[in-house]
Amino acid sequence: MDDLYTRKVREHVLDRDSFVRAVFTGRQKGADLQWVKVMIRPVEIKGSYHLQFSYFDDKKDVSKNFTLGESSRRLDEVLALPFRNILVENTSGALQVNFSKKGKALVSEHKAKEPVSAPDLSHNREKNRILTPENSKQFLEAVGILTRDGRIKADMQRKYAQINEFLRLVEETNALEGFDGKPLHVVDFGCGSAHLTFALHDYLRRILNFDAHVVGVDLKTDLIARHRETAKKLGWDSLSFETGRIEDYQTQTAPEIVVALHACDTATDDAIAKGIRWGSRVIICAPCCQHELQVQMAQASLPESMASLLGHGILFERMGDILTDTFRAAILRIMGYRTDVTQFVPIEHTAKNLMIRSVRTSAPGKNDRWLEEYRSLKDLWRVTPYLEKILGDEFAKYL
Repeated sequence: MDDLYTRKVREHVLDRDSFVRAVFTGRQKGADLQWVKVMIRPVEIKGSYHLQFSYFDDKKDVSKNFTLGESSRRLDEVLALPFRNILVENTSGALQVNFSKKGKALVSEHKAKEPVSAPDLSHNREKNRILTPENSKQFLEAVGILTRDGRIKADMQRKYAQINEFLRLVEETNALEGFDGKPLHVVDFGCGSAHLTFALHDYLRRILNFDAHVVGVDLKTDLIARHRETAKKLGWDSLSFETGRIEDYQTQTAPEIVVALHACDTATDDAIAKGIRWGSRVIICAPCCQHELQVQMAQASLPESMASLLGHGILFERMGDILTDTFRAAILRIMGYRTDVTQFVPIEHTAKNLMIRSVRTSAPGKNDRWLEEYRSLKDLWRVTPYLEKILGDEFAKYL
């Protein structure tokens, strides 16, 4: 591997004093490629410099950390893949490599207009907050998380951690690129106390400088009235709140991001269905109590091999929860979304700690693997997920 572009990429990525990040995207004409994107960034683990390689496909993303020595070999493996675009950023500028239709590497280097800060190597998520008392004082004070003297209230520490973890998980989707200067519409279904709704608005508009418009939706009129007053006091006219049911919500502008955190039972399915029908770029939900599928399981003739497991009430209930989210993730993949199920916040913060993250990457029904997995799962458990029912013919035509 002695091409000029590979030598330049290696020099930039392996320079621990200046390297910021590298992004590999696109597929060269006529080539097969397992990953839709690979990202590399420096991190510090137990006081030692590492490079984190994050691999994204249509289903999930996988991150692995390597020492600088190990990273050299891993980088060669990535460079050998037929990516069409390579961007490497360092403190002085950027290196861009694009491949023509004939496979020729076009290399360009750009100096930064202003010096770029050295990369933050913090791998400790508790210390590397997105919103802090320093950069988000007004918002944190307004929603009752911060005291007037700038301290996080003792009884709000968990909520503060949850907010930052949620924003980190949104950031990790890498789905917000391309919105610079364009309106970005977001709806948060079942917004409840709206701490996360306010946080997402603050993050998108003030931290990322997007022209973001966020709507929080909930059934409780008293909460909605309170949130409207808080938004008014903050002067945030791009944040609004509406009272109503998820399935009844209408909008003239389809949201690019749909959020539903701890919406109860089938309300999560209603939110996912809305996002799919709108063609939203990102759908993020953290399911709450889940009963609908458990009723079907109790009435179905379930696999005999599962008898010892399903004979225990608590295990039966948890299996119903797991199966419900498995079906949701499978349907999202069939409908063209790269989907993963991850831990939202540590279990000590909340028992409802799973999050389904989905990013639209293709047209629906394009991957036979997801269709076959879904059919097999239905045949085994002899149930029909609520999400399939409410999507109706929109989904049935792909089965």
